[in-house]
Amino acid sequence: MPTTRLTRHADSMPVAVYNQLQAILQRDPEADRIALKWSEPLQPEVQSRGIGAQDVRLIWCPSELAVREALVTHQGPEKLIILSPFDQSELGKDVLARLWKNEPQRISPWRTLEQLAHVQTIDPRLTRHQGRWMAEALLDGFDRFQGHIAFGEVLDLETAWQALAWGYLDYTAPSLELPSLFRWSLQDNAGRRIAALPESVREHLGEWLRPVLPRVGPLVETLLREGHAHQLLAVGLACSVMYAPELEAASPLDTQSIYSGRGRFIERYLNGYKVGSDVLGEFGNSALETTRSLLREQGQKAVSPSLSQAEQILASLDFMPALGLSPVLPGGLMQRLSALAQALEEGCEKRRVEAAEQAWENLRAHWLTHDTQRHDQMQRAEMALRLLRWLVQGAPSLTGTAHHMLSHYVRDGSFADWARTQLWAGEDHEALAHVYATLSELATRRREQQNRDFGHHLRAIARGDALAESLVPVERALDQVVKPIVTAKKPVLLVVMDGMNEAVYRELQEDLAAYGWIEVNEKAEAPPRCLVSALPSATEFSRCSLLSGALSRGNATQEKQAFAAHTGLRQLLSTRFPPLLLHKQDIQQPGSGGIAASARAQIAGTEHKVVGVVINAIDDQLSSSSQVVVKWSLQSIPMLRQVLEAAREGGRAVIITSDHGHVLDHSSQYIQTQEDTHNGERYREEGTAPSEQEVEVSGPRVLTASQRAVIPWSEKLRYTKGRNHGYHGGGSLQEVVIPLGVYISASDSVGMQGWTELPRRFPNWWAVDSSIGNIVEKRAQTASSPSRPASKKKKKAMPEERAPDLFADEMPIESSAPSVKQNATHETGEMHPDSWIEALLTSSVYQQSLQRAGRSAVSSEQMRQLLELLEQGKGTVMETQIAQHLAIPRIRLRGFLSSAQKLLNVDGYPVLKTDRESRTVVLDKVSLKVQFEL
Repeated sequence: MPTTRLTRHADSMPVAVYNQLQAILQRDPEADRIALKWSEPLQPEVQSRGIGAQDVRLIWCPSELAVREALVTHQGPEKLIILSPFDQSELGKDVLARLWKNEPQRISPWRTLEQLAHVQTIDPRLTRHQGRWMAEALLDGFDRFQGHIAFGEVLDLETAWQALAWGYLDYTAPSLELPSLFRWSLQDNAGRRIAALPESVREHLGEWLRPVLPRVGPLVETLLREGHAHQLLAVGLACSVMYAPELEAASPLDTQSIYSGRGRFIERYLNGYKVGSDVLGEFGNSALETTRSLLREQGQKAVSPSLSQAEQILASLDFMPALGLSPVLPGGLMQRLSALAQALEEGCEKRRVEAAEQAWENLRAHWLTHDTQRHDQMQRAEMALRLLRWLVQGAPSLTGTAHHMLSHYVRDGSFADWARTQLWAGEDHEALAHVYATLSELATRRREQQNRDFGHHLRAIARGDALAESLVPVERALDQVVKPIVTAKKPVLLVVMDGMNEAVYRELQEDLAAYGWIEVNEKAEAPPRCLVSALPSATEFSRCSLLSGALSRGNATQEKQAFAAHTGLRQLLSTRFPPLLLHKQDIQQPGSGGIAASARAQIAGTEHKVVGVVINAIDDQLSSSSQVVVKWSLQSIPMLRQVLEAAREGGRAVIITSDHGHVLDHSSQYIQTQEDTHNGERYREEGTAPSEQEVEVSGPRVLTASQRAVIPWSEKLRYTKGRNHGYHGGGSLQEVVIPLGVYISASDSVGMQGWTELPRRFPNWWAVDSSIGNIVEKRAQTASSPSRPASKKKKKAMPEERAPDLFADEMPIESSAPSVKQNATHETGEMHPDSWIEALLTSSVYQQSLQRAGRSAVSSEQMRQLLELLEQGKGTVMETQIAQHLAIPRIRLRGFLSSAQKLLNVDGYPVLKTDRESRTVVLDKVSLKVQFEL
């Protein structure tokens, strides 16, 4: 019989009695004169209590006479409850006739539980093998899990443990799984819950864990018993390092240190319990996967305590040098950053990029790099690797015509300057900050070499010598760029970003695509275009020439008048609505940074077919001396974003350009000039003869009063005492080359007849993944392109030593990155990597999928290229790589991937998956081969 005298609601009624009465009254609310067989006296012998909404009167009856007396004297409204040591055989028939159910009720915890849980029967595994302890534990915790557990008709073993876990541990997962246990351990009270377990439950924890988790269950049980419930995830993360498969091969720790540390871990955390290394490795892998899921769902904050605890565990066991093996621990991230710094430094010294590329891949594989707080740091690291590739594989010195050098800067050098600008922002990580400074210095040295070579062509530009069609003198922009669009009956918005150079334009292009703007050109295979500044490359000369359509010098008022009076444009427009030019004071709402209502109406309206807008955000920043680093985007230039939205509303084609470029101030040298002459930031009209860093130019495109000026080709000279962020007026490539792009909105249903959408084009060295470095300029094939059989010829390997001297004076301009071996046949005789792709494209299942898709947006050639890229990436590729590889504008990428999924995900199986958070595309090759019967 029960000996426990625990009370409920502060009364002295035994728990077993209370539970039995509660079950009886739930089943039969009208029950009265209930007799319970109970061997121990009740103290006090008569009690009035409440059970739910029912009032009861309990009487202890030590004899049959006392039972008769209680039955005779009882009067309502309380229900009579008789406790006595007698069973049915010991009471008279007249007594039994007066009792509920005509017999005393035996108090069985299982029977009570059956009644409370409203189940028809109890699983025999519970009553025969678990014993009374489980029934009593379930009854004692019934209030905590009541309403949360669905028992059904049979109370089985699994449900019983689920109820115990909910009631005693606050473990609310629907089933017992290791990832759920890890998540449970993150609760603040996990450790306290384990410590407060009744001894009977604690002794049987293994019976809950081991049947479901046969391999790791004993390990988890030991950790819980040893007081590490709150560290379960942290211990798992530590195990993922200590028992990593590559630890002994790739760790800086020697074998003795590894085994010594593992031994101390077993003693400290498992109290000597012997567990196989494979089990501990499995435990660690599960902890990693759980952490990855938590990072995706809740961010780093959810797991930060566990990450810190894991590092403390590893530090106490002398495993800190191996942190770099962890894809999630912060210390591992720091080690990978240091490894990248070392590899970049070696790359600068040895003129090789392989080690740096591998270090970058290792860094990018760390999960914490996907945190938004790491975005800028990762972008700088990526830019550093690109800059190293440029230094190793690019041309240190350029020779050739002005056309040659200007074109090369547009398609190549501007990207290097974009990367340089990113590194100039500095870095928190000390080793990376040092190597970034080294890379910046090497890149600056090369830029100086190229600007020096370009300086020889400044006189030809000053004279106005003929250039290629893609290089438009700034004064011819209205005729050669704006007028053809107007002729095509398309309203135009000319956006002049004052002072924007090609590097800033490259950065802005990232956002233009994201905001739904597509670059177009009259010719599908046209080379990149740019404008060529007037000289000096200053606003009063070059911007006035741009907006006048003729070489001229003037201010905003003169620009407005000349723009409205441009003969070539007025001939195509209504005399009532001539070309309209809006400056800063015209487009900005007074008292705010937003666009004025009148300017929005003029841009979004249809009256003025040609509208020009001058935005000074970049030039204003250059004139500042603040220490703020600006990330150029449509978010950081809200005026540009609002102007573009107004243009979208008006169905306008948008021309984005500038009046001149600029150089940034980094260790510039002030050159004093005569104070009584008119000099700019980076030009002078009179004074001493040109130095070796300057060029004297003269001719019709030099717009000073004397049509002559001295301008520096070097980016390191300035003629103003005050230091600004940047300067313009000189003759460097960064200042003379003016960005130019024509865009239409992706939502423009009319478009531009005869104009072609252009993919983003990048230099070979830009793609950090070298496997796509030489193919980013491939054009997208049309949907009707025929598929071609895979080549079975083995590509000839390129010599390893192809890298030029970083400081060489001469290098052929067209040198490019060494080709990467692709589709090489395995020596083991395995299938050629392209064979399964060819088999897929010709399979009957794929052909049926094509027929169902109808006019699919994915051609056979595009699918082949996508699968080849995924094969090279071992099944995982970044979306940006796909866009570059297939030359697909980002605005079109989602639609392309959706069409590819329709073809590959047969019957809904996720063969091709996209992860929007990490922006990766994943191919399940095993499932693909099953679905397509390969």
